[in-house]
Amino acid sequence: MGNDVKRNFISRRHFLRLTGMAAGVTVLAACAPSAPSGETGAPTAADGQVSISWWNGFSTPTVQEIAPQIVGDFERMHPNIKVDYEISGGPPGGGNLTEVMLSRIAAGNPPDTITLWDAPSQYGALGALTAIDDLMAQATDATPDAFYENVLNTCKWQGQTYGLPASAAAAGMFFNTDLFAEKGIAMTRDTFPTTWDELRALSDEFTVIENGEVKQAGFMPPWNAAWLYPVWSVLNGSLIFDAANSVYTVNSAENIAWIEYWANWLDGAYGGNFEQINIAGNWGTAYPNENSAFYNQLSSMFADGGWIMTDIDFQFQWEVAKLPYGPTGTKTASGYWPNWFALPKGGVHPNESFLFIEYFCTKGWETWYKAIPDTPAWKGASRDVVTQALIDKVGEERALDLHRFFLDYLEDAAPMWDSPINAFASDTLQTAITSVLGKAKSAQAAMDEAQALIQAKLEETLRAA
Repeated sequence: MGNDVKRNFISRRHFLRLTGMAAGVTVLAACAPSAPSGETGAPTAADGQVSISWWNGFSTPTVQEIAPQIVGDFERMHPNIKVDYEISGGPPGGGNLTEVMLSRIAAGNPPDTITLWDAPSQYGALGALTAIDDLMAQATDATPDAFYENVLNTCKWQGQTYGLPASAAAAGMFFNTDLFAEKGIAMTRDTFPTTWDELRALSDEFTVIENGEVKQAGFMPPWNAAWLYPVWSVLNGSLIFDAANSVYTVNSAENIAWIEYWANWLDGAYGGNFEQINIAGNWGTAYPNENSAFYNQLSSMFADGGWIMTDIDFQFQWEVAKLPYGPTGTKTASGYWPNWFALPKGGVHPNESFLFIEYFCTKGWETWYKAIPDTPAWKGASRDVVTQALIDKVGEERALDLHRFFLDYLEDAAPMWDSPINAFASDTLQTAITSVLGKAKSAQAAMDEAQALIQAKLEETLRAA
């Protein structure tokens, strides 16, 4: 996600506290006001204009300019619907957006629509959102097949759909073409390594160790990018979470092999001293700071989301490529970080509210995307509409090429964001991986412990719901 809509890492952890409200939300939401019996199909203006509320966490200057445009376009299309909203970075009256939303659902007076930075799958499992499958079946644009499959699956729980993805800012491999040129290595997107073994061999071309200290790296295994763990698992032929069966598979043989691969990479290429490796550079971010390895050209390759193309003014030439797959994998996969729109349980205008989120997540998102580099999750989005900031940086031809690369890469989207305990699982898995890389535990022991903790938390959460 671009600078204008920051990734909300804190809210993911904050959600863990809120899962304790699950039982109360589920019970009280059942008593909340519901739509009039038999209300289906498109709304009518027979009773005058209908007002719906939209809550969101947006507050930046760009969003304050773009969101009213999208709302205005929607209201002109539907003159009988008025959207009440504010762009203050939280709910009306202040407070934490998620906490106030859940409290209002429990009290029976929720907003009609809300923008979420945590997957609807989480809230749907808690009974906090309205299922929209019947509305999607009648939709014009937001039909069940209108979005990239695994991206839409982030909105599903046990066969029902609880929201729509507006964006799916995809991830890929970035590489510093200036450093490649200095090494005399001709590299293009199409000739970039397709396997981990090839990637490591290429990485070794750039690695410099002096007196046991890492001075230069090619690619550093990205243990800090926890949001991409499900992708690395898929790249080695496994899953972190099996949504179809509501079971975690953290300690699968393929996942253990993936972590062992990283550990062996650190030992063989970078000396294996995890503490010294961390001191040598900040390998987990591309954003400017004095220790940022990729930004400061201490590493030549980095995996991240496409939003960094406009967020960061790199002082070197760069290119993008698809993520290579592991020894037990068979194909590439991409990660993504969406924005979502949903209908909180108990809203009194579900049909009108659905029309609003349908528009915002489809045609309206093209307006958004022109200003903010969040790749559309809607497959009907134009291949010729691209973020102006990217055009300003790299020119229109290259901007369109990069846009289409990330758009097409969503066809290879990995299953992710599809568990009720995404944040807990991510944090627990990161702790396990760090313990392996720091040589405190074997991969088997660490992943076995993580599997037990995460599966127990899932079962506890589902029992509460």
